[in-house]
Amino acid sequence: MHSFNKSIGHIPVLISDFRKIFPKISGIWVDGTFGFGGYSKYLLEAGVEKLIVIDVDPDVKQHIDNLQAKWPSKIDFHISNFIKIKNILKNLDIKLIDGVLLDIGVSSMQLDKSLRGFSFRNDGPLDMRMSRNGPTASDFVNHAEENLIAEVIYKYGEESKSKIIAKRIVESRKKSKIDTTYKLSNIIEGISGTKNGVKKHPATKSFQAIRIAINNELNNLVFGLYYAYDVLKVGGYFAIITFHSLEDRIVKRFFNQVSKTNDQLSELKKFGGVSTPFFQKINKKPIIASEKEIKINPRSRSAKLRVVKKLSNNALLLDLKKLGLPQVSDSLRAFQCG
Repeated sequence: MHSFNKSIGHIPVLISDFRKIFPKISGIWVDGTFGFGGYSKYLLEAGVEKLIVIDVDPDVKQHIDNLQAKWPSKIDFHISNFIKIKNILKNLDIKLIDGVLLDIGVSSMQLDKSLRGFSFRNDGPLDMRMSRNGPTASDFVNHAEENLIAEVIYKYGEESKSKIIAKRIVESRKKSKIDTTYKLSNIIEGISGTKNGVKKHPATKSFQAIRIAINNELNNLVFGLYYAYDVLKVGGYFAIITFHSLEDRIVKRFFNQVSKTNDQLSELKKFGGVSTPFFQKINKKPIIASEKEIKINPRSRSAKLRVVKKLSNNALLLDLKKLGLPQVSDSLRAFQCG
């Protein structure tokens, strides 16, 4: 996620920590979630020779134009989802790359624009599509079956009141179409209310769940993890930033299954370990924002940065169930835009 502070401009979360890990960068990198372009800008400043930039949101073009004006020969830009990374590289005749960066989830650019319909804090059309293509959040809440709405809100939002929220949504849409963020937010707030001392808005989990569902975010994340491994050279780096618990759980379990720390690698060698891990963890624990950064950029509070280094080209075979990917009814596909 990226934040924008009027007094100091665009701030990519955890960028200072990323700089410490990568003071200099070479070779070919992919920024699979461009956003405002803060990380891409640093990659270019740090010496990357070629940068493939990918973002599903067409609104980022104004920001990529600024970078292309300064580094016209180094940037290759694609409006696409990062799960298409293998096809994009194939079309560029690039087989393997030196690094991949992913900043998962919704960006401040999307949250802060009321017309995008991602936030309950500003009234706007109930959209939530990152790509601007396909079904909207309004289509979902107005046409999905009650059981599917409840399932999505429970599994993708971890909302304990999912069934009553789904019931109230269906009751409300019979009276009038739910087509704005305030209409949906008011329905949910009417159920949960606002408790004293509770900072989180009662609609937070439901909005998150619906956004994740229609953009197919978690399935795309899993494919992105696999494909990033496939396109990296041995010795290449994979950096990923997560925000909410569901996506972070998937990334954590993925890296725990396929990675070892420096100490663990030493132990393997000491005892004659014959199986080379897929990745080496650069940081034992995820990097989180400092109190100073949180004061400047409150949205960095939940951010976690993980960095790994590829060690082998062994075939990557994992049990998807062990990643903790929520299983949702196939009927959701009719309402997904990504």
